[in-house]
Amino acid sequence: MALALTASGQAPAAKNWKDRAEYDLYEAITKDNAPASRLTNLDKWKAGYAQSDYADVRTKIYLVTYVQMNNHRAAVDTAVEILKTDPNDYAALSEIVGNGLLLEPTAANAQLNAQNKADLETIEKAAHYLIENIDKIEKPAGTADDKWNEAKAQLPKYVQGKLVAAVMTDKATAETELTKAVKADPTNTPATQALAKFLLDQQKTNPEKVPAALYQYARLAAYEGPGALDANGRKSVDAFVTKAYTAYHGSAQGLDQLKMLAKAAPMPPDGFAIKSTVDLAKDAEEKRQQALKEDPMKAFWSETKDNLTGDKAADLWESNYKDAGLPAAGLGFTKFKGKLVSAEPETKPKTLTIAVESDAANVKLVLAEPLPGKMEPGGDISFSGALKEYSKDPYMLTFEVEAMDIEGWTGKGAVPARGAAKKAAPAAPKKQQ
Repeated sequence: MALALTASGQAPAAKNWKDRAEYDLYEAITKDNAPASRLTNLDKWKAGYAQSDYADVRTKIYLVTYVQMNNHRAAVDTAVEILKTDPNDYAALSEIVGNGLLLEPTAANAQLNAQNKADLETIEKAAHYLIENIDKIEKPAGTADDKWNEAKAQLPKYVQGKLVAAVMTDKATAETELTKAVKADPTNTPATQALAKFLLDQQKTNPEKVPAALYQYARLAAYEGPGALDANGRKSVDAFVTKAYTAYHGSAQGLDQLKMLAKAAPMPPDGFAIKSTVDLAKDAEEKRQQALKEDPMKAFWSETKDNLTGDKAADLWESNYKDAGLPAAGLGFTKFKGKLVSAEPETKPKTLTIAVESDAANVKLVLAEPLPGKMEPGGDISFSGALKEYSKDPYMLTFEVEAMDIEGWTGKGAVPARGAAKKAAPAAPKKQQ
């Protein structure tokens, strides 16, 4: 207050008091340390001398008084009046930017009225003016040059934070305004942080915004230029984005490339996308269905091997494959096809080793009755049966089969009749979820 009044008291010589009574009133106001009584005298001065040469000085004293009384509605309105004739007045600009948000509703889902939106526009306008015209702002009276220069150096970052807070208050326009801010000034880290959080907070209602959020977090973690977070801040964000990206994408694959891309540009390029686990599962299912159309046996065999050699192999074996009759109806094929690797014994064998979709043996067929004669390795064998055992390494499936369910055996002699006591095939395996 003292600085403001000191500056106000240094009136240009061209100004004149209307009479001694106006001057005495002014002097009483400047010596009054009680805001309430000072306000009373200010109102008296304004009522008696509406056209005073010192009306601008009076308005600035009004501003100081309203601030001291925590009447920020009146203070902001007064600051707006001051800026109409003195756009570089620091006290007016700082009141609007520093305290204007106190006029906004604080509830998370509060609806903004016309006055709220007008106040936000005023705050944003003043904040932009401060950032863009920092060297034009009037130094407060009584402030040493070195202190003022130090304050000016810190002011843009402070104002950016207030600007971001103002933009975030109106949820309807926040994303658009924050995006504009980041594009206009890639060094505006507060805006980048706010945009990243605003986008990620919508992951339940608008999951399509998550990739853009991850991009902004990746930039915060990787960017090291002007305005960047310090080393500890980048490290913290890097840990967060690694966890968030992995949860969304299913792995960290592509994260390093994302960081490089985000480090180089404040906004993602056109067509930017990150596949979610849902997207990847959908793509995999579409690929699976296409493969089943093109070669159903090969597709099913490949899927079975993936399932029984993966991390969930034991669970899938119990729930989907153990004792299942394969191939099941509806898969698009009725028998597996492979190459004979060996027979035991060589003549009238009861066990065949087969290579299906592989150069190495990966199937063992166990028969209740021997097959007739002998067959050289390398011949084509087709079969169906009940899956009884499996091993991961080396990968091997063991089927119990009936002789009549084997096709391609060229050994001479009568093929044993199908066993009368053959059990019905178990249910078809379920598709892995």
